[in-house]
Amino acid sequence: MATSHRAEINPKLLIWARESSRMDVDYASRKLGISAEKLISWESGQAQPTIKQLRNTAKSYRVNFGAFFLPEPPEVFKSPIKDLRRHHGATFNDICPEIYMDLRSNLNSREVVIELEDELNEEAHNFNLKCSIDDDPKKVAKIIRKELGITFPKQLKFRNSRVAFNKWRTAISNYGCFALQSTKIELDDMRGYSVYFNRKPLIVVNRKDPYAARTFTLLHEFTHLLLRSSGLCDLHANTNLPAHEQRLEVFCNKVAAQALVPDTHLLRYEVIHSTKKDAWNDEILAPLSRDFGVSREVILRKILDYGLTTSQFYEDHRERYRQEAKESKQRRKGGFVTPSVDVVSAKGKHFVSVVIDAMNSAIITPNDASDYLGVKSKHFSKIEMKLEG
Repeated sequence: MATSHRAEINPKLLIWARESSRMDVDYASRKLGISAEKLISWESGQAQPTIKQLRNTAKSYRVNFGAFFLPEPPEVFKSPIKDLRRHHGATFNDICPEIYMDLRSNLNSREVVIELEDELNEEAHNFNLKCSIDDDPKKVAKIIRKELGITFPKQLKFRNSRVAFNKWRTAISNYGCFALQSTKIELDDMRGYSVYFNRKPLIVVNRKDPYAARTFTLLHEFTHLLLRSSGLCDLHANTNLPAHEQRLEVFCNKVAAQALVPDTHLLRYEVIHSTKKDAWNDEILAPLSRDFGVSREVILRKILDYGLTTSQFYEDHRERYRQEAKESKQRRKGGFVTPSVDVVSAKGKHFVSVVIDAMNSAIITPNDASDYLGVKSKHFSKIEMKLEG
């Protein structure tokens, strides 16, 4: 019978790893599939996990396995963002550990890409675009479109929400942002967040959201960066927030809506002026949503803002759209995503290409690249083909 080798580590590192992931003992033990008593015995030094158990612990807490063999625990990670989804006074400790670990992992990826860009002698760009909450959202949106190079003729060629999302994401990434997708967070818990830095500010959207909704979140979070604010956002009105933060979220929503669907272009459509308030059906809204690469809800919200429909009509249809999106997602659930597609989707082409370039330039090893990308080296050739496609 094979002997299970015990991991001789400082038990304080187990406490550090758990607390760095914002888990209490009960939550962590359930995630690890062990009893709370066993986890307490590990953390007190009365017992030691096996190497296999320690690897599972590293994976569950999303920390590097090698960190458990440090002599002393590093400093516990502290969040740089504010929770804008919750009531006044809520702290990041209220946020589920999955979001906290996602943030920590994405901030680490940001540090990796900056370090590798420097090693590859890539030119660094500061994020200089900014605005004030007192600015006119229409003017801010116009500047965003100009800076990102999104003209209306170009936008008309997107034609579907998936292409539109990828085009906006690429434009924002090319502008110097680090735009990622979260793959493990439930949509009810998080739609997006942003963290401002002078170089490579971070934007994360939830891949479980429909493409059109992700695009709106992307522009909402981009506006946060212009305001030099960082936060975990709800994107819907939250009267429990203090007045300034309510105003902040409303402003970001207005800019995002104007950037995606400028009044100057939407109001040129004759149907906007000839449709009765209660006659906005999918035959009218769907072509408009395709032209702008946004959801029907965004178009209908704009129409409500113009006073061309009623709040009740908008709310009824908004609920229907969301139900349809949920049902559509359920039908698509279970499809397999290959590792090469998954990593490019989640981390973005720029991050993946920088890691691959660094490996091919012998700046990092294939093992390093595998760790950074979260895939085995056997997938590298397909990843490179994906980047070239």
